[in-house]
Amino acid sequence: MLRRRWLKPRPEPRDPNRPWNLNIEDDAHLDAAVPADARRVLEVGCGDGFLAARLAARVDEVVALDLDAPVLERARARFPDARVDWRLGDLMTWQPDGAPFDAVVSNATLHHLPDIGAALRRMAGFLRPGGVLAIATFVRFEVRELPWQLSALAARRRAIRRNGWWNHSAPIAWPPREGLHRLRAIAADALPGSRVTRTPYGRAHLHWTAPGS
Repeated sequence: MLRRRWLKPRPEPRDPNRPWNLNIEDDAHLDAAVPADARRVLEVGCGDGFLAARLAARVDEVVALDLDAPVLERARARFPDARVDWRLGDLMTWQPDGAPFDAVVSNATLHHLPDIGAALRRMAGFLRPGGVLAIATFVRFEVRELPWQLSALAARRRAIRRNGWWNHSAPIAWPPREGLHRLRAIAADALPGSRVTRTPYGRAHLHWTAPGS
């Protein structure tokens, strides 16, 4: 894995009690994608645990899966009172117990995985009929997306100046292998009917609802 190098240090978070970065920003989007009546939710690649803990405030059962043991232990220690079932495991081999999930969410993890199509199908297989899959992910720079990428770069800089930046402790994989258009093609093949949309900060959101009710 390659670690990104930034030209200059990012400012510290403005409020130490409310850490912020773009992953945490995307947590709000993924939280909103989980249906209000969801009772069982899986997070794939929970990292530092912010999204899992956020969901646990309103969802009866939250399972948080990550294959990095140290980061999983840090998440558990960071949110000791959160009603989260922290699980160590690899998405492609992990076997859940209990009923299918009402929603599966994942933030900044998809681009780590060697076969995105297989990963999407695997996550979709954990859902009940009518369940929701919501993903926030990075995409590779593409010249044909230059206007969006430049706008996103400016938006990121403004957001960082406004909020500061909290450095997460999870491993980094960079650069992403797939651009937006390739990601859409993979998602359309793996999950017919899925939607992949641009975000103001240069990432992509994927949404899919499992057939049935």
